[in-house]
Amino acid sequence: MISKNAKKEFNLKFYAVTVFIVLLAVVMICASFEISRAAGAAFNPKPLFEVEIGDKSPRMLGEDTDESKIINYDKFYYPAAMITCEQENKIFVLDSIKNRICAFSLDGKLVYELKLPFGHHPIDIAYFKEFKRFLIIFQQAAAVGVADIKENASSTVITAHKLLSLKEVKSLEKIEEINIQNIWPCNVLDKDKNTFLLNAFFSSFKNIVLTYDNGLLSGAKTEFKTKDYALASVSDASIMSLATGTRETRLIREKLATEETDWHVLLKELTPGKSGFSCRNLRIIGGDSAGNSYVEAHYGFGEDQIQKTYVYKFNSNGRFKGRTEIFHSPSMLTNHFVTVDLSGSVFYMKKNEKNSKIQFYKFVIDELN
Repeated sequence: MISKNAKKEFNLKFYAVTVFIVLLAVVMICASFEISRAAGAAFNPKPLFEVEIGDKSPRMLGEDTDESKIINYDKFYYPAAMITCEQENKIFVLDSIKNRICAFSLDGKLVYELKLPFGHHPIDIAYFKEFKRFLIIFQQAAAVGVADIKENASSTVITAHKLLSLKEVKSLEKIEEINIQNIWPCNVLDKDKNTFLLNAFFSSFKNIVLTYDNGLLSGAKTEFKTKDYALASVSDASIMSLATGTRETRLIREKLATEETDWHVLLKELTPGKSGFSCRNLRIIGGDSAGNSYVEAHYGFGEDQIQKTYVYKFNSNGRFKGRTEIFHSPSMLTNHFVTVDLSGSVFYMKKNEKNSKIQFYKFVIDELN
C-alpha cells in the first residue's frame, strides 16, 4: 500500500511534469507562430516588365558583370536609379554605365533614351514634369546637372543643359568636401522654380536644400532641426525624417519656410530592437501629392536575418493608411531602387539573377491590418 506522503509526492511530480509539458507546448506554439509570421503568405509578385542586361540593343540596360570581382566601386554597372511619373505612363531609369536616361512605358516599351552631356558618372536623378526637366547628381562631384527636354511624336531631345557647381552657391563655397548621394524634389507642384533636397555624405551637414531658377542655384539651406538624413515632401515645401528609439518611432516633418516642426508617433510594431521576429530598421522612401508619407520597414529575427519588408503609408497626421509587402533587396549594386510616385504607387527595381534581367514592379498599398 502506498503511503499518503508517497502518494502526495507522486502527485506533485505528476503536476510538475504536466505543467512543464503544457509550458513547452505553449513555447512551441509561439515559436511556430513566429516562424509562420516570418514566412507569411507566399510573396511572388509578377513584374510590370523586365529588360535584358548588356549592350546589344538600345533597350538593354547596364553592363553584364560579376559584382564579386568589381574593383572600382565608384561606378554603377547596373542602373543606379529609377524614378517614375505614372501620370505620363513613364519609368525613368538612370543607366549610369552608359551615361544616359532611359524612359520606359509601364508596359516595358522603350519610349526614348537621352545621352547625358556631362563628364561625370551619374548616380541619381529628379524629374520636374511641369518643366520637362531632369536634375542629375554625380559620383564624387559637388555639382548638379540640369537637362531640359522636348518631346514630340518622333523623338525626344535635350534642348538645354548646364552643369552647376555647388561651390558657387553662397554659404557652400567654403565647404571643403561635398559628396552627394541622393536628390529629392520638393514641392513639384510649384510652376515657378525647382526646389530640391540633397543628401550629403562626408560633409559637415547631412541635408542641403537648394532652388534652381533662371539658370542659377540659390537659397542654400543646411541647418535643420532634424539631425538625421531626410527626404523631401512633394506636396509642400517641407522635409521628412524618422526618429527611432527603444520606446517609439516618430515621423517628423519640418517646413522649409517657417522651420515649424510637427511629429507623430507611429505604430508600435515599427519600434526596432524588440526580441523575436520584429522590426529591425526603417527609412523614409517618399511621399505623394496628397501629403502621405511612406516608410520602408524590414522585419526579421536579427539585422542580418531580414525575411519580410513592407512599405507603410501614413497621412499628414501620422495615421496608418495601409501597407504592402515589397522585396528586401535589389540583388545588385544600385542607389535609388524603390520610389513612391505622386499617385501613391510604389515602384521597385531589382535584378533577377537567374535570367540576368532588370525587373520593374509596381505595388499598391492594399493591406489595412
